[in-house]
Amino acid sequence: MQNISLKTGWKGFLSFTFVNQKSKTVVKDKQHFGPLVLQRPYYQELNRPTVLVIHPPGGIVGGDQLEVIVRFGLEAKGLVSTPAATKFYRSQGQLAKQTQTIHVNEFAEVEWLPQETLFFDHSNVDNRLIICLDSPNNKLIAWDIVGLGRPARGEGFASGVLTQSLEFWIENELVFVDRLKLSQDSILLDSISGLNAHVLYASALFYCEDSTVQSDLLEKLQAMSSPVNFGVTKIKKLIVLRALATELDELKTLLFEAWKIARPDILKVPVVKPRIWNT
Repeated sequence: MQNISLKTGWKGFLSFTFVNQKSKTVVKDKQHFGPLVLQRPYYQELNRPTVLVIHPPGGIVGGDQLEVIVRFGLEAKGLVSTPAATKFYRSQGQLAKQTQTIHVNEFAEVEWLPQETLFFDHSNVDNRLIICLDSPNNKLIAWDIVGLGRPARGEGFASGVLTQSLEFWIENELVFVDRLKLSQDSILLDSISGLNAHVLYASALFYCEDSTVQSDLLEKLQAMSSPVNFGVTKIKKLIVLRALATELDELKTLLFEAWKIARPDILKVPVVKPRIWNT
């Protein structure tokens, strides 16, 4: 891919709300402009829709500014994913920015499970995911998958700049933050205390109020076997899985296995694999 630089770039905005109506969750209040769109919800489960957020088909370049706001109303339930990887292409210096914010009302159940986000060499990106729970009685499973460069083509992340941030809030209290800033001279790319030469990393969050479920789930996740370097910890009532990898399939397999373990425990529903994951 050749260097791409636009004087103005795309301005994209998307917002929508999951609303509980007569024990079935529907999607309402959809607003968007620019290249961000929402695919029509589909129901693999009777009362729990799956929706796909579709990013610019040509990828995201320097100068683009994208914002996604997702709201879960009282007792709403839903799964959000993407049909393909989100790609940030190389820039000639302009910043590309994406902010995704999830607001969760009481007793809502959230699954935020997008495909991976890829940052090409020479990209300049500020990428933020902010999750805000209104109440401790919410339930949530979420992940954030990051890939640096294009290893299959022998391309690393030698000249890019990336600010990556994940925040998790409960009742206006910041419970967990994972913030990483990388540049071409960053020691975090290769140091043992950083990425240790891995080109892929992920954070997965598992939340529910039930302390018994938390303890059992923590034990199950820590007992998983994988070629991926991962660890599972508990921060207050939040369980955090963090992983470093060199193979995307191995990383996604780990996360999928963790989701299969966590879904029945946290949401009290069987595992139903979103059909988009089969494509």
